[in-house]
Amino acid sequence: MNDTFLKACRGEKTDYTPVWFMRQAGRILPDYRKLISKHGFLNICRTPELTAEVTIQPVDTLGVDAAIFFSDILTTVVPMGMNLVYNEPKGPSFTNPVRTKADADRLVVPDPEEGLKFVYDAQKILARELANRVPFIGFAGSPLTVMTFMVGSSSKNFDNMRHMIFADTPTFRIVMDKVSRFTAKYLAAQARSGASAVMLFDSFAGMLGPEDFQGYNLPYIKSIIAELKKEKVPVIYFGLGAIGSLDQIKDCGADVIGVDYGISLDKAVAQLGKKVSVQGNLEPYVLLQTPEQIEARAKDTLAKAKSARGHIFNLGHGVPSEAPMDNVKFLVDAVHRLSRR
Repeated sequence: MNDTFLKACRGEKTDYTPVWFMRQAGRILPDYRKLISKHGFLNICRTPELTAEVTIQPVDTLGVDAAIFFSDILTTVVPMGMNLVYNEPKGPSFTNPVRTKADADRLVVPDPEEGLKFVYDAQKILARELANRVPFIGFAGSPLTVMTFMVGSSSKNFDNMRHMIFADTPTFRIVMDKVSRFTAKYLAAQARSGASAVMLFDSFAGMLGPEDFQGYNLPYIKSIIAELKKEKVPVIYFGLGAIGSLDQIKDCGADVIGVDYGISLDKAVAQLGKKVSVQGNLEPYVLLQTPEQIEARAKDTLAKAKSARGHIFNLGHGVPSEAPMDNVKFLVDAVHRLSRR
């Protein structure tokens, strides 16, 4: 297996900088567009053979050093009692939002392998198909981000979630505790099903400033990661928009900290120190530029990560759906070429 990604997670010496992308399995790939038009998003997520096929596509097409499991972050909490629907172009939502203590009390923390068997069946296929190729990364949404969907976001300011955090804190903590315990179980089972690393996506982490991040988000992140340490796989945490909280995030227990595009990578590395590896952080829309511009920015990103314990090249967020596939492949090749030692 090409284990360059795993070595970088652990801070070990690598022959070159490994690269993969958030949202690498998706609309930039023609084969994915064919499948989504035929089967629909949720059907792909719930059909193990299709999930595995989509997860592997970017390995074949782009030459990345790791696969990321294809799923939706909201899949996690469906067995807890949430009814998930997916409507284009609005995306995923729940028809039974959590707004009251009674809603929080009805949520359960079941065995994820019973309620999400299709996830683990797909991962067993991936473990077999990718055994001699590259690792695959299991993932889940962080409790804060997933709960924001559970309460129903009324605006881009996350009004419903902010109201619950600050005006109904006891209910907030009931839900966060349950989602955290279930997420830890969900990810641990992914490690046992073949995932070589697991990742927590905290897409809405930036809604909280450093003081509130520490009080309302960080304890739950730490509790999940502490449980995952028992599985002996690297853990990645990515908090989008939370660069003001890097001093806290560096001690969350993760092996790798994902860095978004909101901070120069060398400054993030200096804040995070030598106990963790870093992942990131090219501006995603650079992929719409010329190959010469892409290569120059890739070279700059690699240089700014030089002092990190380990570096996994990635974007500062997901691949834009309009990014030309050839540009994405060019970036993979450029990172490998520029970083080869």
